[in-house]
Order: sequence, then structure tokens, then C-alpha cells
Amino acid sequence: MRFAPGGSGNTVGAEAREIPVMLETDVLVCGGGPAGTAAAIAAGRLGARVTIIERYNHLGGLATGGLVIALPSLADQGRPIVAGIGLQMRDAMIETGEAVMRGRADSCYFDPEALKYLSLKLCLEAGVDILHHAWLSDAIVEGQTVRGAVFETKAGTAAALANLVVDATGDGDIFAWAGCGFERSDQSIGLDFRIGGVDVAKWQTARENTPDECADIMHDIHQLCDWGGPFELGAVLTAEGVVWGNNGLRVADALDPRELSKIDIQARLKIRKALELLRKRMPGFANAWLIDTASQVGVRRSRRLAGVYTFTQDDVAQHDFRHPQVVGRGNDFRREGIAYDIPYGVLVPQEMDGLLTCGRCVSCDDEALEPVRVIQVCWVTGQAAGTAAALAAQAGVSPRDLPIADLQETLRGQGVAFAD
Repeated sequence: MRFAPGGSGNTVGAEAREIPVMLETDVLVCGGGPAGTAAAIAAGRLGARVTIIERYNHLGGLATGGLVIALPSLADQGRPIVAGIGLQMRDAMIETGEAVMRGRADSCYFDPEALKYLSLKLCLEAGVDILHHAWLSDAIVEGQTVRGAVFETKAGTAAALANLVVDATGDGDIFAWAGCGFERSDQSIGLDFRIGGVDVAKWQTARENTPDECADIMHDIHQLCDWGGPFELGAVLTAEGVVWGNNGLRVADALDPRELSKIDIQARLKIRKALELLRKRMPGFANAWLIDTASQVGVRRSRRLAGVYTFTQDDVAQHDFRHPQVVGRGNDFRREGIAYDIPYGVLVPQEMDGLLTCGRCVSCDDEALEPVRVIQVCWVTGQAAGTAAALAAQAGVSPRDLPIADLQETLRGQGVAFAD
């Protein structure tokens, strides 16, 4: 970048420049996590030209690179909740033995490499163009319509133009840069990890026979490492002797790169401390070793869209919340007995056209985000957003003007679960 004259000690001036257009597409999906991959697959299966832009070298987002390898139930008390693309992925991993049930309804652990592979395979089968190693940096806006995105690569700055854009960044980067309204909230951020060489049977026996002693060890680890949020271990079962560590280091601003860097650094140091104590005191961990720490920091909350409809805590806490503009259903990973319709309006900005969102940055209040942000619900909102984007692009209409009956009919045809 060539600097322009001017600026001060706190700023630099940059010359105006022309940004080359690297690609043009019908549907541009920004972000390759569970929501983004589901959106891209859904749009591609409808015949749209689709490009997905992802900053890392794999798809799956926090479910893979973040090692969030516990998948909650896709059903609730016999009611199907998550079907469609999400169920297809889950069942494919179970069939190959790369996902195994973990004892609560149909909740399971899965191999992150399996989900990387499946996400890639299904995108390619749907004709999706995948661009890795591209860091989104701005939205392209014309009037009140989003027309694409700017991104940074090793080859320089480039632009992507699209008829419709799906913001699946998790942090709502595109809709924020485009000028959409949003709200903010923070939650504990962590860094998940995996431990190998554990005698799982010995550990589980100790937890059953001496639960207080095991709880004291976990408490001491929590204190020693100064975990500000949760610290828990679970036997993965997809590989012998492997244990998964899930945690939250502390509440922090997920949009501050210095905070994220500090958490990465602190977490890796503290995970080693935790492992040392586990080796010394926890039954079954004497020969344990660290397999890996997540390549992506575990952000749970940041921006939430101000959408046409805003999910509330009351909506997502009901036994059976219904809405006439439903595009799929969700549940609550924390407890059974909850099933809620997902209204199309949570994906649509209040004013900006040419844009939909999905995943953990949909329109909801802070309390409603907890059940909405998890993997299986992200699959549902992603499939809905990708389907709507493809239909709107093909019809030449704004997403807000898309006939809801047409969208619902298409989603039903894709196997998405609706309440009877």
C-alpha cells in the first residue's frame, strides 16, 4: 500500500486505489463454519453459482478448527428438530464410525477431520467454488444493497461481487461493515484441546467410585489455571484413550485482536499446567499427552444482527414455539423439552438488501443466543439462508421480498424438519 501525504501519529493516509475483482457469483457465502457450509451446499444444490470464502485452510469453523467436537441431540423427546444437511452430515459420520453416541439421546462426539472432509465433499458435489486463505475485510455496498465483499490474500487485496451475500462469519463482520444495526454481547472465550494416552476405563471407574476426589482435582485445576469460565473433560470414544477438554478462559471482547491473542497465549500455557496436574493426581492420566490445541480460538458471542424478527428468550424456552414464517426448527442443548420454530426474519436485516445472515450472529436477544449459537442450530439457519439466497438470486428479488411459501416448500423438499 502506498501512503498518501498527511496523517498523524495515530493514523496514516492511504491513496485511493482500484481493487481488482477476483470473482463474480450468484451467492457469496462469507465464512465456512457449520452455518456457512450448509448455506453453500443448499444454494449449490439449487443450481446457483456459489462461492464460499474462508480465512483458514479448512471448512467447519469452530466445530473443526475450534475442536468443538461434541454435537448435541438433533431430536427432542421424539420430535425431529434438525434434519436436512445437518442430519446428513451427522449420519454419514456415524456410518463410518467417525462419530459415536455419548449417552444422552442422540448426542455424539465426532472426529473433526471427518467433518472437515464431509463439509468439503458436500460443497464440491454441490458445485461450490471454495476459496481458502482469504481474510474478509469489508463489504461492498451500493445504496442500501450489499453487492459483495473485499478480502485480503497473499496475492493482495481483491473483491468478490454477488447477487446475494450470506454473512456466515459468526461475528457478523459483513453486516457490520455494511452498516446494518446490531447488538453486542460477550461470553467466556477459551481454547479447546485433546489429550491422548488416557486409561479411560480407570478414569471413569474413579469418577464413579470416588466422585468427590475427582471433583476436587478438577476444582484444583480450575483454581491453579485461573479458568474464568468452564473447564470440563469428556472421553471422546471415537479414538481409544482420547479425552476432550472444553473450557472458557475468561469473558473478553471477541472483536479485539489483542484480547484474542492474549487468550490464545494464556490458554496454551494453562493447558500444559492442567495436564501436569492431571498426570500427577487423576486416575488414568499418568501417561497422558497433549495431542493438540485448537487452531481457532473459541469465541461464543460477539455481534447479533438487528433483524426483521428478533428471537427472544421466551421464544426459545418454550416446549413448542410456532411461527408462521418458519424456515426450520431448533432445540436447547442444555435441556430436553424445548423445540422452537426459527422465523425467516432472524436472518434478514431490518433495512439492508442483498444480504442474509446465519449462525451465531442471527437476530436474537442475549439470552436467546445460548441455544441458537450451537452447531446443530447453525446447520439449520445456514441451510435456510443458502436456500433463500439461491431462490432470491434466481428470481431477481430481494431476500425480504421472497415469498415465504416458496421458501418453505423448497426447504421441505430438502428434508428440513418442520412441526406437524
